Amino acid sequence: MTDPRRRYALTQAHPGEEDRFFVEALDKTQWRPAGTGPEGDDWDTLWHVGMPPVTAFQRARDGRLVNHIPGNGALTVKSSLADHIHRTRDQLAALYGNESEPAQAMDMIPPTYCLPRDRAALEAAAAAEPGALWLLKPANSARGQGIRLLDDPRGIQPPGSPAGGWIVQRYLADPHLIDHRKYVLRLYVLIRSVAPLRVERYAQGFAKLASHAYTLDDLTDPYIHQTNPDINATNARVDDPVVFIDLEGYRARLAAEGQDADGLFRRIDRLIARAVWAARPTMDRATRAAGADPTCCYEFLGLDCLVDRDRRPWLLECNLNPSLGVFAGPADGGEQEARIKRAMVYDLVDRLGLNDPQRPHQDRPAPAGGFQPLASDIKTLAPPLPRLTPGRVDEHIDDHGLRLYDRQRQRWLQPNDTASLIWLLACDGQGLEAIVDELRELPDADSDRDTLAHTVWSTLAEWTRQGLLHPLA
Repeated sequence: MTDPRRRYALTQAHPGEEDRFFVEALDKTQWRPAGTGPEGDDWDTLWHVGMPPVTAFQRARDGRLVNHIPGNGALTVKSSLADHIHRTRDQLAALYGNESEPAQAMDMIPPTYCLPRDRAALEAAAAAEPGALWLLKPANSARGQGIRLLDDPRGIQPPGSPAGGWIVQRYLADPHLIDHRKYVLRLYVLIRSVAPLRVERYAQGFAKLASHAYTLDDLTDPYIHQTNPDINATNARVDDPVVFIDLEGYRARLAAEGQDADGLFRRIDRLIARAVWAARPTMDRATRAAGADPTCCYEFLGLDCLVDRDRRPWLLECNLNPSLGVFAGPADGGEQEARIKRAMVYDLVDRLGLNDPQRPHQDRPAPAGGFQPLASDIKTLAPPLPRLTPGRVDEHIDDHGLRLYDRQRQRWLQPNDTASLIWLLACDGQGLEAIVDELRELPDADSDRDTLAHTVWSTLAEWTRQGLLHPLA
């Protein structure tokens, strides 16, 4: 008799530390292991550590879920994350002004320079701030590997050539401290879909502490300046090298200091939503290019945020496949770590509707205390469009449609039919919603209104950044 249960596939044949909670959370009356690995087609859901093969994304449709989104490197590769945030900030500044709240809200990561591409800009920044400290990091690594603290990055020649190259980032030298130690907040984020964009943060998480007291008198001790548990676990000079404080305990500590914990986490949530929003176009394009259904690809990320002395949160990195192992000892938060991670994966399985095939994961309401939706649509992240007018271009409309002559570069631009309609409607003074309404009448219009709105906004913002359009005062 054929087994009617659906099938799950893992990276390896048997569950390991990173997928045991996922397998444990699946209802065994509904699920069984797949007969093939991720490269086969004998599965209904795939939980893969690292990026799966392209064939897995091609199968991500008709309700079959994959735990990654094509193009996720826009968030998880440090250099790419910086590029996407910087570009979005430039777009916002072009539309609304450099000092506007939307533009300044994108100042969420420390100044970041990719080597060797940005060497000249890095050296100029270092010369302008001779007392600043800098971090050298591999652009695409995890667990604190390869990080060095520098007092002067000029002339630095990083060793070797890691995948993705290197970045140099301004060191945030005034962190808020816990028990005299530096810490970083580990936050867990679920991107349930990029089209439509659905972003959620898990209510719990951790403050990860360094294992030596914070000081700038020693720039070489990794146990002072790094909070990664893999690094601090090697510190044999203290009894508690790895300490995790859950977010409930962290909030209580802030309250004891007279700080506004709710206000801090509202700022953190806006930061998370804006970071994902900046990366969304890249992930959306990559998902479509891979032939996947956007609603069948999701991403579970571990974000690291540093809170400075002024209680301002800074995004340091977004980690692919955040560790689900237990690092802290029982007396140093290990029991809470195991409990929270297990409960989080159970909640994740519930949010995805994996044990309830009658309720697709896109339609499931968020229960209290689990993954909570963040405001991530364009209406909440950017104000209405300003009135736009042609910038350094001349318009020509003839039998070939709209053509634009770029006076500065002395070349012709030929927008496609959709881009031409966006241009003409924007220059006619139409707002974002009105332009979206017109585009939805086109035969091949995107069915998701939020995605179409983001496409219109990002197209106009990029044209404005390039000087092709100009916002009127």
